[in-house]
Amino acid sequence: MKTLYNKKFLKDLADIPQKERISIEKFVFETLVNCKSLNDTNKIEKLRGHENYYKVRFGNYRAGIRIEKDTVILERILHRKEIYRYFP
Repeated sequence: MKTLYNKKFLKDLADIPQKERISIEKFVFETLVNCKSLNDTNKIEKLRGHENYYKVRFGNYRAGIRIEKDTVILERILHRKEIYRYFP
């Protein structure tokens, strides 16, 4: 699987406090890149009502993911109170 990062995702990631950012970066830049399919990790959950959209929970933060064919696109990562206003 190919992994792409949206500019907004990288900007959102820079705004997250260092304590939470460490575990998020490890998952996004190491674990997710090495996955061959979405079934390789149990952290990814499908969003109800949206066909190709998924979320990953990291404490109080959520990452919004879109899947297109064989590509994983990380769209946004925001606090759990804000993520559903801006994603999908």
